[in-house]
Amino acid sequence: MAYNASHDVLTNLPNRALLEDRIDQGTQVAVRYGRILGLLYIGIDGFKLVNESLGHRVGDQVLVEVADRLSGLLRSRDTVARISGDEFAVLLPDLAHINDIVSIVEDITKNLSVPYRINDAVIHLTASIGVVTTENTDETSQDLIKQANLAMDHAKQLGRNNYQWFSSGLDTKAHHRIRLRNELQEALESSQIQVYYQPLIDARTGQAKSMEALVRWEHPERGIMSPGEFVPLAEETGQIIALGATVLQRACRDMVVLQSAGFKECSVSVNVSPIQLRKAGFTDTVREALQHSGLTPETLELEIVESAVLYDADQVIKSLRELKDLGVRIVIDDFGTGFSSLSYLKLFPADKIKIDRSFIKDVIKDRSDAAITQGVISMAHHLSMEVVAEGVETQAHAAFLRRNGCDLLQGFYFSRPIPFTELMDYMTANQHRSKQEPDSDNPSEKNLLLLDDESNIIRALTRVFRRDGYRILSTTSVQEAFALLAAHEVQVIISDQRMPEMSGTEFFSQVKAIYPNTVRIVLSGYTDLKSVTEAINEGSIYKFLTKPWDDKQIREQIAQAFKFHSSLQN
Repeated sequence: MAYNASHDVLTNLPNRALLEDRIDQGTQVAVRYGRILGLLYIGIDGFKLVNESLGHRVGDQVLVEVADRLSGLLRSRDTVARISGDEFAVLLPDLAHINDIVSIVEDITKNLSVPYRINDAVIHLTASIGVVTTENTDETSQDLIKQANLAMDHAKQLGRNNYQWFSSGLDTKAHHRIRLRNELQEALESSQIQVYYQPLIDARTGQAKSMEALVRWEHPERGIMSPGEFVPLAEETGQIIALGATVLQRACRDMVVLQSAGFKECSVSVNVSPIQLRKAGFTDTVREALQHSGLTPETLELEIVESAVLYDADQVIKSLRELKDLGVRIVIDDFGTGFSSLSYLKLFPADKIKIDRSFIKDVIKDRSDAAITQGVISMAHHLSMEVVAEGVETQAHAAFLRRNGCDLLQGFYFSRPIPFTELMDYMTANQHRSKQEPDSDNPSEKNLLLLDDESNIIRALTRVFRRDGYRILSTTSVQEAFALLAAHEVQVIISDQRMPEMSGTEFFSQVKAIYPNTVRIVLSGYTDLKSVTEAINEGSIYKFLTKPWDDKQIREQIAQAFKFHSSLQN
């Protein structure tokens, strides 16, 4: 009876009561001999899904294996305890240096991530670990366990599969999270939760074709709170189920009102948490929202992130197919930043892909972002999916994406997220705008881009070439040059070699990758022969011209460059 009172029945490890007793003893020894006591709080990431998908019997076997692995890593004087469920603790008494803990924690992290082979199943798990050490004699065993637990929670919030040390700020943060959780519950029961909408623009016509529903919390003290401030907490506490249902119901009702006002072809997309998707009955929740609002299923889109299939992929894909059977459309959100498994993409019954804003931010000047964006658009179209680009903030972004075949554009360049009352006005104004052409440039027009950090050089070159009938685009900034290239069909570029932001050859190296059909010419009075020669050999530049120039000769050179461009198109 005494043994059972102090040990965990499943794993035979010490339980919390025995751990607290040993912490108290270890603290006394550490104080007496000037040593350090360390406590690790270990949480198994994703264990709940093991129980839900494979059953509690398999889950228990995993916990026993975790206990065995932990026990095999430690010294005889250390203590491994099972606190509760999938949470364990390791007590490290009599340490000489705090750094001694680091190697132990890293060994534990590595060892617990080795796949678990239970019956015929291979289970991949990781661990999040909180670390605390004795700092003063006033801390009780309960204090240390609480502090280590807070540090472990922080490790999970930072992405899991890592370890974090306790700091006094975590205690303050924990109190804040408890308060916020209670306030969120009050918000769900009142009218503080609001839904804003951000239009999605058809890249071909410039018309608002769809909109994304975005949750906002009108906090009585803090004002409008964005999702990033409270959605992660709602997912952690389970409040995301009620929050998600509230947003879904509101979005469906608002869309019916909008369609009744004459915008019959508009659709609305609603973000769905992986937690919602894995919960039994989610399809029924969607069905009820559609029935109560009267919205047709074809005008409702559900946005899911790629990581939704990381756990229990079969169940998630099954749920998505059930939603498709309802007639609802599926959108893969933030594509390229999550799991990004093409094998799962093949199985996803998706209608759209949204390219994450992180790729759009520098798409007009970064060869990698441009290549990824162009590749995703091509791949999606071959899979018969539409493509949405998030984070479109400039006219250059919009022009580049339109030229590369992106279907829908979303971002601050068109509209910030707005309340439904403002959305009606926006849609009315947008409807009366004239349809825009995909490219405002005249196809037969010869566009010449001049880039030089000296304005007098730009003016002199403009005077030289104006008589030849070129449309001249000019700038002293490399960044603006990228924007001009995105907005216009430029055939020939003349750039100085020595500029503050980057050299001409470096600039042309990026341009070649993004706009390979341009003819690129360096015009400079300073010659770095090695870099220029390499750029010519690599095809980054077509020709190198020197300053000062002869007007007649440079006009002939540029005329030849335009002829060369024409020959490349045939």
